[in-house]
Amino acid sequence: MKEETIDTHSKALKINLDPRWYGTFAEIGAGQEVVRWFFRVGGAAGTIAKSMSAYDMKVSDAIYGHAERYVSRGRLQAMLD
Repeated sequence: MKEETIDTHSKALKINLDPRWYGTFAEIGAGQEVVRWFFRVGGAAGTIAKSMSAYDMKVSDAIYGHAERYVSRGRLQAMLD
């Protein structure tokens, strides 16, 4: 059985149109590229409450507190809290 492949545009639009999804994108790494797709395909007002990215370590520390590693489970938890 062949599995159906869904392109990025279709995936993002499907999520944007689903009323169960709404929230914040806080990125470590490629999150801004991901959230860009949600804005690009339309309907993002019903999905995205906030999107933020702190590329500068000092800015990141000011928002989330200091971390020994910037891409880590602990940093992700601080972003979610």
